[in-house]
Amino acid sequence: MIPEHPDEPDFLESRSPLLRTVVNAERVAAAALLSLTLVLVLIQVISRYVFSSPLSWTEELARFALVWLTFISAGFVMARRLHVTVDLVAAKLSKRAAVLMDAFAMLVVLVVSAAMTVAGTQFALSAARLHAPATDIPMSVVYTAAVLGFALIFLHGVLNTFVNLRHPEKVPEAMENLEKEAI
Repeated sequence: MIPEHPDEPDFLESRSPLLRTVVNAERVAAAALLSLTLVLVLIQVISRYVFSSPLSWTEELARFALVWLTFISAGFVMARRLHVTVDLVAAKLSKRAAVLMDAFAMLVVLVVSAAMTVAGTQFALSAARLHAPATDIPMSVVYTAAVLGFALIFLHGVLNTFVNLRHPEKVPEAMENLEKEAI
């Protein structure tokens, strides 16, 4: 089952309530962070232009919420295989070649996301004593967004690789090529 819409569960989500819960948590967290960012920016604009007294903490907190939004959303996008891709080559390949190409791309994503998770963890731990100037939030909290985001990308990459190997007919590029071959 390949989702036609981002709200539809994919093959693994339809089989695993735990994975569906994780993906839905990512979506809810991303929506909440987007809403928080909007509210903080509105508060900043109102305080600056209506009351002529800008609040420095709203700008900083909005920036941190945007960082968290970016990394949490990256996990959700990876879960649904909705990242921007250049499929000029994949469109010309056979079903098997498209699956192999997707597996290679997934391997690259796994290596990079694992390395970034480890490096991000070390960086977040080293920044534990640093605090943001306006909110006094430990910077390790901000940097943990990258750790969590890359860990989610890695998790979903492993699961997508499982689908590639065990159920190659569920790989989106392969399905598109299979449909083209049938026409």
